Amino acid sequence: MPSIAIIGCGLIGETHARELAELGAPPTVFVDSNLVRAQTLAQTFGGNAFDRPGDVWHNPTIDAVYICTYHDTHAALAIEAAQHGKHIFLEKPMALTAKECREIADAIRASGVLCMTGFKLHYYSLAKKANALLPNPILLTAHVSDRRWPDGSWANDPIRGGGNVLSQGCHAVEMLCRLAGSKPSRIYADGGNLHHPNNAIVDTMAATIAFENGAVASLTIGDAGEMPHDGKFSFTTSSGTETVHLYNRLTMMSHFDGEREHIYNGEEDGFLNENREFLDALQAHRKPETDELDGIRASLILLAGIESIRTHSPQSLEHLP
Repeated sequence: MPSIAIIGCGLIGETHARELAELGAPPTVFVDSNLVRAQTLAQTFGGNAFDRPGDVWHNPTIDAVYICTYHDTHAALAIEAAQHGKHIFLEKPMALTAKECREIADAIRASGVLCMTGFKLHYYSLAKKANALLPNPILLTAHVSDRRWPDGSWANDPIRGGGNVLSQGCHAVEMLCRLAGSKPSRIYADGGNLHHPNNAIVDTMAATIAFENGAVASLTIGDAGEMPHDGKFSFTTSSGTETVHLYNRLTMMSHFDGEREHIYNGEEDGFLNENREFLDALQAHRKPETDELDGIRASLILLAGIESIRTHSPQSLEHLP
């Protein structure tokens, strides 16, 4: 098994450490600017704790790093990891600006390391089943409807986190691209800062996305309140005769085949499955299912949506990788 370091020992870093341990590859190094947090995980899972990433870059025994830090640090850490030959698991969003996204991709391309962007929804078992049932939908919807994020949350800080639309919306647009089976061609969006006046962020987006294969999607993102039945994440796809609905954090799915409804129950297995995929990709030295290009694409789509809100005009997505 590869030797792995976790950079960022908060909730997400701990979650990945737990899943890696279950898969037989517990991290051996933990890094956090708060050394106590790193030491806590090191004691829980075994390994060494540091408060500087440099202790990872110059450690020849480390094969790969998980970057689970504040979003504004992703670019610098990913670029350093690539320059030092470390394979990368990069938590979403890839970055908060188009410039940073492209800089990460350039560093990965120059170094030849593998990079996986952490889109856990992509790896839910029911998401794969939905894709198989309706591989060519013509109409899609996606809702990211979260409970209100506190103004003082780091994720709502315009510099460190970027807000709900950029942070959580990347899950939705990556899934829409996957479910549509096509590259998006344009986006038109409305919204803005509707209920976080103390934070300079876009907190609400309602958008239409057109795809090159003719499919069209409706996308809503925000923290204006969680839907009581569908939960935080909800997706539907329709082919003209059939419809699939993923809901309740993608642990339930309804498939209407035109005559009767079929209900499927699943579980929140996205974290475990994405970690298994990263380990498999490292051992086979192949690109993971969601690589750096998927991360770039998701962030650029949302940034184009924000530009559409600002200009009140559709934005072309033909420049996407």
